[in-house]
Amino acid sequence: MLDKIKGLVSAQDIVEPPLKIAIVGEPGVGKSWLAATAPKPVLDIDFDGRKSSLQGKAGVYVKSYVDIDINNPKAIADLETDINTFEYEKGKGNPTPATYVLDSMTYGKKFTEAELIRQQATLGRTLKVGVSTIKIGSGWDIINGNRGYLEYLINRLSVLGNLIAIFHTQDEKDNKKSTEKVKAYTGRLTVQPQYLNSLLSIFNDVWLLDTDYNNKRVVKTTITDTFIGKCSLKGLSPEEEPDIEKMLLKHKAVLEKEKANVAQVKAGV
Repeated sequence: MLDKIKGLVSAQDIVEPPLKIAIVGEPGVGKSWLAATAPKPVLDIDFDGRKSSLQGKAGVYVKSYVDIDINNPKAIADLETDINTFEYEKGKGNPTPATYVLDSMTYGKKFTEAELIRQQATLGRTLKVGVSTIKIGSGWDIINGNRGYLEYLINRLSVLGNLIAIFHTQDEKDNKKSTEKVKAYTGRLTVQPQYLNSLLSIFNDVWLLDTDYNNKRVVKTTITDTFIGKCSLKGLSPEEEPDIEKMLLKHKAVLEKEKANVAQVKAGV
């Protein structure tokens, strides 16, 4: 009967998709270094202006995207031009990066905001800063626009290969209990700015990079008391060494074991 259902495939025949990981953590904890342990070559799309933090990492390439003049933004247009190039080269079968890293989403939203205001001036307002004036986002439309633009970039890059997005953390505000005068908090961590938290739902893996009691970096791959993470990779512990390639080896070992078990069942062993 199942063979009469169009588009139906066995879950065992589904090809494993590229990685789609959100790495969340405090500034300076090593999120970029963790992302750089992903399958090579890695392209770090640097919005933070910190490419020197990846100095010496083999197989890692960095390009910084910045707006020298915020009133004449070019960073996102430059990135989209590069994405067009990668799509064209991949379509021709030429080598392209195995992993793309958006580093970071927290600062990237500043550039999507500037690009949105350039495209639609009503999304911003003018602010006097010293002797200069700058345009900043205003209202809910710019918030929705930032989320939509960043999701659009995520979707385009995730088709090209592995995709890792880096977020900075902040304490999660409790919107229901907060008032105009007093802010209340849930006791958990979220991403900065908090309205980008909804983007985490489109990632297969959401990991918190943190430090333990010995000040050693650890990747928390699941739900904790302070953070709601998730993990699609198999065979991982709640806390892992910050090395994606080693984590993938564990995952692949489980997949190979499952494949062998299926083969044995089919063979009637």
